[in-house]
Amino acid sequence: MCQISPSEVAVTLNDEKTGKHGVHFITVSNRQLVKGKNRKIRHTCDGIVFYQGDLYITSRTALYKYTLSGTFVSKMYEDT
Repeated sequence: MCQISPSEVAVTLNDEKTGKHGVHFITVSNRQLVKGKNRKIRHTCDGIVFYQGDLYITSRTALYKYTLSGTFVSKMYEDT
């Protein structure tokens, strides 16, 4: 999980049974948690950080860069 703004966080999710992975955005509105947009990711999502307007997501062996809207930018590193 990482903080995007004072009232929004991004959370990575993995469903090993179905192979579905993604990022869910949650905001706080009127002291309640509100589900926002969801973005599907093609790889496992083990860690996430928001830095200078972009999301950096780790899988088990690689680091990926995404825009905040969920568009894939690049695979920055992979440990082979």
